[in-house]
Amino acid sequence: MSNSATQTLALNFNTPNIITATRIILSIPIVWLLSRGGTAETLLAGTLLSIAWVTDGLDGFIARKLGQSTLGGALFDLIADRFLMAPVVIFSVLNGLWWRTAGFMPLNPYPYAVVVVAGDIGILAGVFTFMWKRRSRVMDFPTPTAIAKITYSIQMLTLVVAILGLGPFIISAVLMYLAIIFTLLSFYSYLKKGSYVFTS
Repeated sequence: MSNSATQTLALNFNTPNIITATRIILSIPIVWLLSRGGTAETLLAGTLLSIAWVTDGLDGFIARKLGQSTLGGALFDLIADRFLMAPVVIFSVLNGLWWRTAGFMPLNPYPYAVVVVAGDIGILAGVFTFMWKRRSRVMDFPTPTAIAKITYSIQMLTLVVAILGLGPFIISAVLMYLAIIFTLLSFYSYLKKGSYVFTS
């Protein structure tokens, strides 16, 4: 039996989890700023998003360093990632921030947005299904695969570049296609490794 199967789902009030919570809290002003649509608001939203991205690596590093890694914290981290990513993608589309890539992607930016948001919904469905089933049975948690960790970084980089308007237009387009490809690969890797969460 793995360590994850014997851990509780309790969420401890410790430094790593506080940092993770910061990511969820930051999503609120980021989305509000994007909804405002002004240039200054958009730049501030991109700056806050960059800070939120940094917290994603920081919470895990501190948890391992302090020996505070827990199943509850790992699940909270996944949930925080999705609660930040999906709303920001949606509001960036509503705010028209993908105009720079209009000539590079058919139906821009909907193929990118739909794939990323659908991937987030799939991950959240898996996390909440796992949490529900684990109330009554012992079940291993399918930890994120290496491709999934790379995918999140590509997704965040794509958003930051688009929102802040960084670099040539082609850079944003390439990142969008990479985000689509890696999100699909990540989703497949999750299903291959953890489909038992839905089927067992």
